[in-house]
Amino acid sequence: MGVEEHKKSAPKGFRFGVITVSDKGSRGKRKDEAGPLIIKELSELGENVYYKIVPDDKIEILVAIAEAIKSGAEVIVTTGGTGITSSDVTIETVTPLFDKELEFGEIFRYKSYEEIGYAAILTRATGGVIRGRERSVVIFSLPGSVNAVETGLEIIKSEVFHVLKHALE
Repeated sequence: MGVEEHKKSAPKGFRFGVITVSDKGSRGKRKDEAGPLIIKELSELGENVYYKIVPDDKIEILVAIAEAIKSGAEVIVTTGGTGITSSDVTIETVTPLFDKELEFGEIFRYKSYEEIGYAAILTRATGGVIRGRERSVVIFSLPGSVNAVETGLEIIKSEVFHVLKHALE
């Protein structure tokens, strides 16, 4: 079956959760612009069932992921914590959960390189599938800047239904 045939048989909607990872945002010292942008853009394709701002803390991130899954999210998008500073722990938190890793980060860095040049090496955006007993969940982890979120959403929106089709098989 070709890509177009797969896309035709893919789900037509999905439930999603958004988790913003930010120390300052979680303390109310920085307005979250990335999370609401993700909600706005993905609401054109699915239903938002979860949104939370958490600090750069592995346990807080894991709890938020569990809450998003319990709320029915089939797709979770995190934003923030994907860089290389000592406080950036999103990637270290989410990747051990993956049963299948997507090459989302490769495409994201390529698209970022086209926009910002070699600075794209500083992002560790990623994606993957967590398989549970009863269902699977797709996670995409994006940097926290609005520009990076816009780049990531371009990729996610174009393939999310196709990804879900395979993740649910």
